[in-house]
Amino acid sequence: MTNHNYNSKKIPTYLILGYPRSGTTWFANLFNTHPDVVYRHEIIGRCHREFPAELFKKLKFNYSLDENEYKKALSIILAPNIESDRAPFFKKNHLLVNHPEIHYVSWLACKAAPFLKPLYRYLFLPRGEGLKLFIKETRSAMNMDSIIEGLRTDRNIILFRHPCGAIASSLKGIETGKMQAGSNTARENWLDENKDRMYIKSLNLTPSNILSLPEHEYLALRWRLQNEDYLNFSSKNDNNIYISYEDFMIDQEKKVKTLFATLPLSYDPGVESFILASSGDKSEKPLLKDSSSNFYSVYRNKGFDPDKWKTALTPNQISSIEKHTLDIFDKLLESSRH
Repeated sequence: MTNHNYNSKKIPTYLILGYPRSGTTWFANLFNTHPDVVYRHEIIGRCHREFPAELFKKLKFNYSLDENEYKKALSIILAPNIESDRAPFFKKNHLLVNHPEIHYVSWLACKAAPFLKPLYRYLFLPRGEGLKLFIKETRSAMNMDSIIEGLRTDRNIILFRHPCGAIASSLKGIETGKMQAGSNTARENWLDENKDRMYIKSLNLTPSNILSLPEHEYLALRWRLQNEDYLNFSSKNDNNIYISYEDFMIDQEKKVKTLFATLPLSYDPGVESFILASSGDKSEKPLLKDSSSNFYSVYRNKGFDPDKWKTALTPNQISSIEKHTLDIFDKLLESSRH
């Protein structure tokens, strides 16, 4: 790694966080369009086995890494991996092969033939100066405060969506077979991990209670605790930016320019093209598919409606979700206005 100057100085690092189905993948690709950005898709959750066990343990629990540990963690994250690389691909200043089409085909080939991984890593290893690292993580906020300290993040960008919107999207995914409902074992483990949380204690939940909850209410509890954790970050450092998905969808280009200036990150023409293509405002289709399913695609139909949950959910479902989440949602909105 020393050949690529990763050890010479800290690389600006940004975390994009949010509850699943909150628009985080689309949002992360706004940054991924920039030619200086190295983007890693849920590398901590998906690729934890790439880290030596002791290093990963320190990253999750120690709230700090020494200089050598930090450099090792950074080198693992920067190394191309077909699990944390995710289409669509964009032109980059730091790649030996700077062709999105070749990157896409190489990625597919490597997924089909894992013996190609060494070649893939060589071709798409970030090189040169001026890199900015963006990591998206949504699976859990557990231990994220320690990970933030270990990776020495410059900014943590928390994207939140109205809980009914995120949960309605998850329910749609379960209904269509794109996602799986929480198993009994997963629910029991989740309760055991969170039984000492104040809100869970206030509900007097037992294992039998958690198993009997309808899926939407179980997801509402998960949404609440994960976003509580995101709110608590603000008591530990002032590097957090809270963004409402619904607000961000209004006048997107202006919002993106303002956010990029805050980081700071120069506004690249490719960002505007992506905004148009991913919002359905561009007539031509993207050259390369980013997903085998429209459910996971960052490219949306022109008729995409972020408030579709208002008709997709029943009044009882909405009431059940909001009773567990609205107070946290209001606090997130307040944080986003600061």
